[in-house]
Amino acid sequence: MKTLAVKVVPVILVGTMLTGCVTNQPRNDTESSTASSQSDSQRTKTEGAVFGALLGGLIGLAAGDEKGAVIGAAVGAGAGYLIGNEIAKRKEAYATNEDFLDAETARTAEFNQTAKAQHQRLRTEIAALDTETAALRKQYKSGKANRDQLLAKQKQLNEKIAKNQEFESTLQKEYEINSEILAEERKTRPASDPYLAKLEKENNDLKAQIEQLRDDSTHLAQINERLSV
Repeated sequence: MKTLAVKVVPVILVGTMLTGCVTNQPRNDTESSTASSQSDSQRTKTEGAVFGALLGGLIGLAAGDEKGAVIGAAVGAGAGYLIGNEIAKRKEAYATNEDFLDAETARTAEFNQTAKAQHQRLRTEIAALDTETAALRKQYKSGKANRDQLLAKQKQLNEKIAKNQEFESTLQKEYEINSEILAEERKTRPASDPYLAKLEKENNDLKAQIEQLRDDSTHLAQINERLSV
């Protein structure tokens, strides 16, 4: 039986190769000092790719499939690079890291406000839909409603679920981007840094909002299930 250490090797190799793709570029004496090292943008992209590869690989290992770990590493690398690329693009709009962190905090706060409003609206809609679908189901059993009416209500519910899940996905991307920003900035900023503290607070709130919206989608799906015929 293979040990965990043996299984981890392919994952680490993938991360190493990804790093080497950027750091092992040939240089000569005529190159400028700027070209002799990675730009902040390129370094952020690369670090995001390596982080994604290792995370994807560990997910694969947790499932107990060595091949899955290697595939997970490759998929994770792509996702990580996209996150790193997005961070680098956002950073370019600001003169200092402090301005960038303030902007990300404000952006996340806006997402939180929108998510809270969405959750409150869905809570009201879910209560109404719960009553409506129970009555419709009762009418269907007694012959006072037909199958088409049930299907129409299911379509309405499916549209609400799809829209809410799309919003969840957007929030999840923001949460992952913020998490990566925090991880990178902690390497150079003090633990008590106020900019990081504010962003972390908003990001934790964002995670809570995502969980609430997922619960809302689950409740909508349960209501939808009652209309199955």
